[in-house]
Amino acid sequence: MRQAKYFDKDLYSKFHRKYDGIAMCDVDSVEICQNKGCWYPLAIIEHLYDVNQTKRKYTTIVEHIGKALNVPVFLVYYKKLTTDTLSFRVAQVHPIRTPLNTHCEAEWVDILRSIHSKHKQVCTHAK
Repeated sequence: MRQAKYFDKDLYSKFHRKYDGIAMCDVDSVEICQNKGCWYPLAIIEHLYDVNQTKRKYTTIVEHIGKALNVPVFLVYYKKLTTDTLSFRVAQVHPIRTPLNTHCEAEWVDILRSIHSKHKQVCTHAK
């Protein structure tokens, strides 16, 4: 895993908001094929830290992206359980809508691996 570099993560957003007539949204995460030469997007993930929110986050834009790419879109609330373990509340928002379900780290990884496995069956770069 690459280390994050030091930067002002809001610098581009601040620049963008200065000008009328243009709009943007950041995409939190794109799950991708790890086969060299492929890098195909497999899922779009809108994530945020879980503080027991009851209101769902706005996901219309990432749903449009997922639909255009024909990939699933997930809303993921994550929370630190221990120093190196997270818990998750996950809802799929495209192509089907599911309720928020609680998952341990291993369960969420299994879902992600399932998405990768499905793509690997058709990936022209798979070994």
